[in-house]
Amino acid sequence: MMRRTLLLLIAALAWPLLAAAQEITFEARVDRSTFEVGASIRLTITLANAQGSFSNPDLGGLTVVQGPFESSSFNYVNGRMSSTVSRTYVITATKPGTYTIGPAAARVGGGTLQTQPITVKVEKGSGATSDRLLNEGQQRDRDLFVTISLNKSKVHVGEQVVATYTLFSRYPNLELSKYDLPALNGFWAEEIDQGETTWQDQLRTVNGLQYRVAVLKKQILFPQRAGTLRIEPLRITCVVNRSFFNRGSQVEAMSNATELQVLPLPPNAPPGLRGAVGSFTLTGTLDRDQLRADEAMELTLTVNGSGNLKLIEAPALDLPPDVERYDPKINDRISITGSGMSGSRSFTYLLIPRHAGDLVLGPFTLPYFDVEAGEYRTLQAGPFTVQVAPGSGGGQAQLSRPSKADVEVLDTDIRFLRTGDLHLRRAGHHLLGSWAWWSGMAAPVVAFGLFVAWRRREERLAADPAGRRRREADKVARRHFKEAHDALQRNAREPFYTAMNKALHGYLADRFGLGAAEVNAAALTRALGERPEAAALAQQVTDLIAACDMARYAPLEVKPRRAMYEEALTLVQRLERP
Repeated sequence: MMRRTLLLLIAALAWPLLAAAQEITFEARVDRSTFEVGASIRLTITLANAQGSFSNPDLGGLTVVQGPFESSSFNYVNGRMSSTVSRTYVITATKPGTYTIGPAAARVGGGTLQTQPITVKVEKGSGATSDRLLNEGQQRDRDLFVTISLNKSKVHVGEQVVATYTLFSRYPNLELSKYDLPALNGFWAEEIDQGETTWQDQLRTVNGLQYRVAVLKKQILFPQRAGTLRIEPLRITCVVNRSFFNRGSQVEAMSNATELQVLPLPPNAPPGLRGAVGSFTLTGTLDRDQLRADEAMELTLTVNGSGNLKLIEAPALDLPPDVERYDPKINDRISITGSGMSGSRSFTYLLIPRHAGDLVLGPFTLPYFDVEAGEYRTLQAGPFTVQVAPGSGGGQAQLSRPSKADVEVLDTDIRFLRTGDLHLRRAGHHLLGSWAWWSGMAAPVVAFGLFVAWRRREERLAADPAGRRRREADKVARRHFKEAHDALQRNAREPFYTAMNKALHGYLADRFGLGAAEVNAAALTRALGERPEAAALAQQVTDLIAACDMARYAPLEVKPRRAMYEEALTLVQRLERP
């Protein structure tokens, strides 16, 4: 009875908990259903009173700015227990329109729960960027894109334009492995040195998404012809999300293509125009105003300003005919920055007046097209007056020389004169049949015969090792005797007896084909054969070797060293006799 009452009490207490556990909900909601481009909303998916996993919903074109963030809670109030698991996303849209967030699914127990789709409306607001290049780049890839921008959309021929290649990335870890600048047809380009490519310090927000930004390259472009000039897209290859445990993945991006409208220069260009376009000034200086005839002076014309300085050619000089001039020396002080090409270009002419008198040089002019005014202008420097005194020859003649002109080529059928050394050859003399020809023909035969003879000799010597050793005995003995003589001169006791032992012992072994341990009086007597003094000679040599050994290992010398040296030479000479 008591046991039944206790079970009823536990069931009564647990009933509310069990009832509460059955209230399972799974829903998705946004904090607002209408927002502007560049703004963001919060999407929250909540699973209540159940444990399970749920998938991410299809955002229908919206982009995650942050998240997802997960949170959970557990409450027990007035006997009622509840729990929730939530997942929150911060999302945005990069262009206006109506978007539908698809359902999220959760697996609870053996079944599946789904949320209801949510429709939001995105309006074009102040947060949306109006930059067409950024919008197009973001449409190509929201995480990585490249843009090519020009600081001008319409220019004249020769007018400078700055092209900027910019990289936008949302990857936290990105390595730029390859990029190729597009081919530039119709442009003359100068690259702006900006050092290594680095990320900018500040993040940049484009339609609500934050990007790291880096300027890959900047160029100054000078269009060379009128019309619509196109710059092809820039392609890059990157490795993203590389870490110690991850080799990363390769991604590619392609920039926009861009076009530039190039207007031709106005008609009726002034004479002497040589392609100068920009905003310039012209100054001229003369290093002296008095000199003698046949002396040199320098005229310098300097163009300052901003424009295509490197394309400006030397101004044409209209000088009196009796003034000799040389090609100018060009000195550039030009800087290339993000604002364009600016600086100065100087032309220094060397002039030599050939006759005395007052000389007037100039004025010198430089026409150019002013891009700001949109019209041609002509710069002027000078004139300069120079007093020319008579030269060292004192001549006062006033000659009028024709102006210089380049040599005109009238025909090309005349060969150039030979100016080098000539090699004469006797008439009727030919190489065929001469001694040089026969020598050349016989040389290979003679060389082959010598080679065969040398080869046979080497084979014969290789077949007789004892004979080779015997022939080498004298050479080896001479080397050791020389060492002994040197030690004798230095009064070096131990080296002397060592060299003497090697000379005698080695000579006897090689001369008679004996082993190192076979050099003794009996073996030498047999080797000397029937010579009458064989025994005495063998004994004398072995005694001398023994005296050398005794002197090497004991402080005892049988006879003076020089006498021993001369005795050894005499014995060797006697052994060499037949």
